[in-house]
Amino acid sequence: MTMKQKMMLRIYLYCCLGAFVSLTFLHIRPLSREEFIVISVIGLVAVWFEWRPISLPSGEELSLVSPLLFTSSVLYGFFPTACVLVSSSNILVCLKPSSWKPILFNGAQYALSAYLALQVYQLAGGIIGTLSLNNVLSYTLYIVCYQMMNFFFVTIFMYISTKSFLTIDVKATIVYFNLMVFATLVTKVIEQGEIMGIVLFVIILWSLGLSYRTYYSLYHEFKILSIKDGLTNLYNHRYFQQKIEEVLESSEAVSLLLIDLDFFKIYNDQFGHPEGDQLLKEISTLLLEKSPKDANVFRYGGEEFAILLQGYSEVKALSLSEKIRRAVSEKAFYGTDRMPMECITVSVGVSSYPEMVDSKEQLIKTADTALYEAKKMRNNVVAYSPRIERTTELISR
Repeated sequence: MTMKQKMMLRIYLYCCLGAFVSLTFLHIRPLSREEFIVISVIGLVAVWFEWRPISLPSGEELSLVSPLLFTSSVLYGFFPTACVLVSSSNILVCLKPSSWKPILFNGAQYALSAYLALQVYQLAGGIIGTLSLNNVLSYTLYIVCYQMMNFFFVTIFMYISTKSFLTIDVKATIVYFNLMVFATLVTKVIEQGEIMGIVLFVIILWSLGLSYRTYYSLYHEFKILSIKDGLTNLYNHRYFQQKIEEVLESSEAVSLLLIDLDFFKIYNDQFGHPEGDQLLKEISTLLLEKSPKDANVFRYGGEEFAILLQGYSEVKALSLSEKIRRAVSEKAFYGTDRMPMECITVSVGVSSYPEMVDSKEQLIKTADTALYEAKKMRNNVVAYSPRIERTTELISR
C-alpha cells in the first residue's frame, strides 16, 4: 500500500469516526435501568460475534451483529445502539490492540449504516419503541437500506486500500436477509418481555450462529476434498486446470514446471505399491518445502507433478527447477541404492508466459514438450524452445 493510500484511508477512517461521534452526541439521552441492562447484554453478545465471525466459502467473514443492531435501533433508537457499538468496540480494541483501526472502522460503519437505515424506517412510518407487524414496508426498507449502506462504506474502504471493488457474496446476502427477517419477529418478543425477551433472542441467535458455522465448516471441508489429491494432499489435476486460468488472467508473468519422477515403475516393481505411495508423499512434501509460499503445487497425474509460479520469468523458473532436481537426487529415500542411478531423480520441463507462449493450452503443451526432452537424459531440467519441437519433428520423420 502506498503512502497516498494510507493517508486516504486514515482520512476516511477519521471522517467515519467523526460522523459517528457527532451523531451520538446529537442523540444523547439518559438510559433507563431496563435499557441499560438490555444494551449491556447486546453489547457483550456483539463482542462475541465480532470475535468469532462465521467464515464463508468465499473467504470473507460474516458477523451476526446486524440483527442485534436492528433490534436495538427499532426498540430503543440510535443512541442506545451507538452505546452498544462504543462499548463493544472498546472491548475488542482491548482484546486485539493491533487491530484497532479496522475495529473502529467497523464500529463506525455499523453505526452510520444503522442511523441511515433508521431514518428510512421512520420515514416509512416505523415507530421507535414499538414494532407493528402490520407495517412490513418500514422493516423491509430498514433491512435493505442497512445492507446497502454497509456495502457502500466497505466498498469505499476496499477501493482506497486495494483499488478493487467489493463483490457481492450471494450466500452471505441470503444468510443476512434470513437473519434480519428472523430478528424482526424476535424483536416483537423482546418488546413484550424486555429482559427475558433479549435472553431468548441471544440464545436463538447463538444457536443459529453455531448452525451456520458448522454448515460452512463442512462446506469448506468438502471443497478441500474436491480439489486435493487424497494421497499426497497436493492440489489435484482438476483444480490445476481451474487455477492456471485464474493465474494467467491475474499475473503478467507465469512459469509452469512439469515434474516427472524417473524410473517410478521400476521402484514400484522393486518395492511394491505401498512403498511407491510413500515415495510420492515424500516427494510431494519436498516440492512444497522447496517451492515459494505463493506457488501452487499439484499432483498432475500418476508420478507427475506441476508447479505454477506467479511472477516468475524463465530464468527464475529454471533456477528453482535445478534446486528441486538437486534436492531430490541428494535426499536419501528408501531403496535408492537399488535404483538405476543409485538415487531418486526427477526430470523437469519448464515453460513461461508470455516469454514463450500466449495461452493456457500452449503453456501446458510446451512444458510437456520440454519435459519429454528432459526425460531423454533423466535427472535433467529443460526449458522449452522452438528448437526442441523442430528436433522432435525430425526424429518423428
